[in-house]
Amino acid sequence: MFNDEYDVIVIGGGHAGCEAALSSSRMGCRTLMLNLNVDNTAMMPCNPSIGGPAKGHLVREVSALGGEQARAADASTLMIRWLNTSKGAAVRALRAQCDPWLYSTYYRKALTRQENLDVHQDEALGVVINGDKVSGVRTRHGSMYHARAVVVCGGVYMAGRVFMGDVSFSSGPMGQTNSQSLPKSLGHLGIKTGKMRTDTTPRLNINTIDFSGMTPQLSEDEPLCFDLWGNSRTYTNTGYACWFSRTTEETYGILERNISRSPLVTGRVEASGPRYCPSIEDKFLRFPEHRTHPVVFEPVSLNTDEVYVQNFSTSLPYDVQVEMVHSLPGCKNAKIIKPGYGIEYTYILPGQLKHTLESKKIPGLFCAGQVNGTSGYEEAAAQGLLAGINAAVYAKGEEPVILGRDEGYLGVLVDDLTTKDTSEPYRMLTGRCEHRLLMRWDNVHRRLVHYGIRTGLVSGERRAFIEARLEREDKEISRLNSTKISPSPEVEELCRKYDAEILADTMTLSDFLKHKGVTYSLIAELSPSGLDLTREEVSHVETELRYTGYIERETRNAERMKHLDGAKIPPDFDYDTVKGLRAESRQKLKEYRPESLGNALRISGVTPVDVQLISVILSRNERMMKANNDD
Repeated sequence: MFNDEYDVIVIGGGHAGCEAALSSSRMGCRTLMLNLNVDNTAMMPCNPSIGGPAKGHLVREVSALGGEQARAADASTLMIRWLNTSKGAAVRALRAQCDPWLYSTYYRKALTRQENLDVHQDEALGVVINGDKVSGVRTRHGSMYHARAVVVCGGVYMAGRVFMGDVSFSSGPMGQTNSQSLPKSLGHLGIKTGKMRTDTTPRLNINTIDFSGMTPQLSEDEPLCFDLWGNSRTYTNTGYACWFSRTTEETYGILERNISRSPLVTGRVEASGPRYCPSIEDKFLRFPEHRTHPVVFEPVSLNTDEVYVQNFSTSLPYDVQVEMVHSLPGCKNAKIIKPGYGIEYTYILPGQLKHTLESKKIPGLFCAGQVNGTSGYEEAAAQGLLAGINAAVYAKGEEPVILGRDEGYLGVLVDDLTTKDTSEPYRMLTGRCEHRLLMRWDNVHRRLVHYGIRTGLVSGERRAFIEARLEREDKEISRLNSTKISPSPEVEELCRKYDAEILADTMTLSDFLKHKGVTYSLIAELSPSGLDLTREEVSHVETELRYTGYIERETRNAERMKHLDGAKIPPDFDYDTVKGLRAESRQKLKEYRPESLGNALRISGVTPVDVQLISVILSRNERMMKANNDD
């Protein structure tokens, strides 16, 4: 048997695995990535896009923490747009259509060229435990790799099974090899698992589609990028476009005649699918009053003839898929290159994890990505980065990184997973974030870069870049808060030019910025800063000043919640000693073992009264301990 010694082993080469392996190795840990198929590194088996509301925020946060996904997206972008532009600064985010081959290639190069990182094509058969801690991984090639920490990023490859009507077979996504042994190994270790489902759409040959009756969508004409340190560019000249259309009455009739053949109806698939990305059968069953639904034709690459049909995922039999595709506008003669399918897979119940994404049961075992019950490339990459960071600091005996719900969407994601029941694939949404005004696209460098600096993932020129940006923004905010402006013919003329509210009284420039129609461009004409701010810096300054009152109120709310999050509950706390605790709460608290009073309050079924009772016991225990120490 071949033996080798590592600090950290990462199982899986998807989006989570890539970020985990890169972060761990960049933090100085000798790291091994085990991938079932190296050629499928960071594969995009579903929609070839990155970003969107909440998801785009996660990509930006990965960049601020020192991760790689934003740069991979920028290196493969074909078309990019702002979303939610009319809904306010808190939820505004980028979404890009990416070339999957370029995206995967970027990650493969980053991995194979990374110091301290070995990438190896092999299957992890099981995690090995020595005593109660992780000690390594056994593989199909007969190797035994020893490590202080292991990060499981198995995704939908974990006992995956594909469904198309009555046809089903063991498989990973897109016909890839799956892993049957690893989920069994985790079960033998006492890790609780369940089943989830996701679906994908048929891929069509672009040469067999008539787009003449569809509505095209092109890229923004302004320079854009995801990476906090990236060089923005425009994509209006790529020749790429998405095409908007709708299903038809004919599609509805086909579904009506064949819905009984869906594995969702026959009961062959019992696992829950993604609520916020339902299959066409789900839509038919849940919204029968809607006779048609929007679909988007998204070319996969400039170098292939494959088209992804967004909002048209299905697990119906292949013959029904052909009939449905032909019912779509412009698709009378369309040819399917790859059929759609549903895939059921094993996931780990994430309530068994700490906020570091480490197992509460097995020290040194971390889990990240779709294996934790999430959906989406962005959610996976963000978890992978955090798990890789914490696996590295665990191996080195340093303090872990834990993000609060007011610090980042990643903090919300992890807190939701570890404190709430997840019976369906979890998708990050802006509506899940109670402090989203504090976690905007434009202030990510202020929220999270310091964690990247602390771990060493952000250093040198990147650190200097951020420090200079912070200085320019602070100077401009201070200037606008202290500089006053008075009504004058020149000011009135500029207000009319920008169709803005006319200045009536003397006030600071920051107060004037809050008036209807007033923009930073108008302010800059009235009083140039001389700082040569970038577009992103202007956006931050404008947002901070325009929403000052709301931001201050939200900050106070977040501080109150931090008090509860700071009240730690010992891991061995005996909930049976808490008199008056409801039976449901007692059972949930024993199961999840929350790390703080704030975490306890967010567990479904636990009430503020329950948390108050626990707080009384904790305070009493603290007083008794202090009295004993004084004696």
